[in-house]
Amino acid sequence: MPADAGNRPTQVGIDFGTSSTVAVVAVPGREPRPLLFDGSPLLPSAVCLDPTGRILTGRDALHSAAAHPAAFEPYPKRRVDEGTLLLAGADVEVPRLFAAVLDRVLAEAAHATGHPLGGPAETVITCPASWAGARRAVLLAAAPAGTRLVDEPVAAAHYFTDVAGAHIPEGGAAVIYDFGAGTFDAAVVRRTAGGFTTLASRGLPDCGGLDIDAAIVSHLAAAGFDPERWSRLETPASVADRRARQQLWDNVRAAKEMLSRATTTLIHLPLLDAEAPLGREELDRLAGPILDRTVAAVGEVLAAAQVPAAELSAIFLAGGSSRMPAVAGKLHRAFGILPTIVDQPELAVAEGSLRSVAPPAVAAPAAAAPAGPETPPAPAPASRRGRRRIAWAAAGIAGAVALALALAQLATSDGEGSASTPPASPSTEVSAPVSASPSPSYPPGVDPCLVGTWRVTQNTVYGLIDDVRVLYTGGAGTLITYRADGTSSTDYNKMQPRTTRYRGATWSDVSRGTVSGRYHAEDGSITSTVTKSNAKGTLRRNGKVNATGPVTYYPEPSQYRCTGNDLYLYSPQGNYSNDLVRVSGPPS
Repeated sequence: MPADAGNRPTQVGIDFGTSSTVAVVAVPGREPRPLLFDGSPLLPSAVCLDPTGRILTGRDALHSAAAHPAAFEPYPKRRVDEGTLLLAGADVEVPRLFAAVLDRVLAEAAHATGHPLGGPAETVITCPASWAGARRAVLLAAAPAGTRLVDEPVAAAHYFTDVAGAHIPEGGAAVIYDFGAGTFDAAVVRRTAGGFTTLASRGLPDCGGLDIDAAIVSHLAAAGFDPERWSRLETPASVADRRARQQLWDNVRAAKEMLSRATTTLIHLPLLDAEAPLGREELDRLAGPILDRTVAAVGEVLAAAQVPAAELSAIFLAGGSSRMPAVAGKLHRAFGILPTIVDQPELAVAEGSLRSVAPPAVAAPAAAAPAGPETPPAPAPASRRGRRRIAWAAAGIAGAVALALALAQLATSDGEGSASTPPASPSTEVSAPVSASPSPSYPPGVDPCLVGTWRVTQNTVYGLIDDVRVLYTGGAGTLITYRADGTSSTDYNKMQPRTTRYRGATWSDVSRGTVSGRYHAEDGSITSTVTKSNAKGTLRRNGKVNATGPVTYYPEPSQYRCTGNDLYLYSPQGNYSNDLVRVSGPPS
């Protein structure tokens, strides 16, 4: 248990999965423990709208689905982009479906801890590293107020190092191989002084344990059983046939899981009164194309993160489907590293989520800064080839050099494809801010440690290209000045480009111009507003201008640590981080 665990409130960490949801509860003074749902740590993420309009969850939803199939949604997480779903003729908002699952988790947590989870309780939910701001907003809309989001690979990395005892040196990199029932996610994380940072990630929404189950069912369908009865299993028309179909898939999944421990098993086929044999070698053959796709995705994220396999410290296996012996074997052959396996890989992300967040600060909220201008839309592309709609968002003057270049979801690395709204980058772990105490001689909202001029020495920003999350680095030379009267300025004129490599191309961005505004800094959080700006950004691909546009700012607060002549600015959502050194002391 972390040393500060006794000072934390009751915490609930939730891994909201495509097929199943897992949760861990941590009560002060005790080790985190998994929640049980009907005796199992896995809560089916399925939902079903009953005739009264109530949303059933978990095994209740699975049971009700047999009688009300039109009211059933087995994988609500896959519907995150759809807004509403039609269930039994009624339009149901997706956040409401998410909320039903999360409410079930919190109700079980309240029962397990013996008191309602209100007041000081803290909820942490994980989400894929590749999820953009719109998807994260749907999840947060369904969650309790104050919920914190953590990247799934960051949570998993903390579990393997903090709980399972794996060693990753500072600066070392590891692959998170998260193979769940519904989806697969690969990510490369790097260990830093404060925790872990995601360098690159890629998700395969159609590649999970369920897809292996489907391959087994297709194999059984070709085995020559009674066509009429098999047709009833494939396209059930009655309640009894639907239950038989569900039983078939349950049996297939159980057989697949048994072959992680045994070399052969039998699958009972409802309606057919037959037993079909299945061996591990046959399972490996059926699963081979799916596993090959996951291994290829790992290679892609390693290339995007610019981490050679020879420099990897570890490969961590998370998600229940990673138990298959063939998984570790394929990864070992492909990358020369024996993956790290734990007894309960489905719990890794949920428990790691609690290990990856700092205890919340107990302090009065900072006074609200004057409302700033709305973030203007990104500039439209000048033409289909060579220019894109790019949004620069510097997250306020406190993190102005962050310039959250989200790369507008570039469709191809050669400049072709349509532009889309740039996603917000996934969350990383948040460390407790450390700052000098405000001096009585300064007005409220002015931290004396900040006052002065600072030069950026390193800036990191995350962006997506072809749905692969990549890390941009550089940006040294930008100057930020904080004054004792609460005003600030940012000078980009000596900024060096930030760059990244992706599929043989070099991407870079740089800004020029200045920004003026006001700031409010308190308790390690800084909020900024813009009063004047002429700063413009330029994005280049292989040295050629790809897009230009004004630097715009998001109003969300940034976090900071100020110690002597060193300053660290970062986004709580993980959009960027900046290292700065003091150029001059507090102005007179």
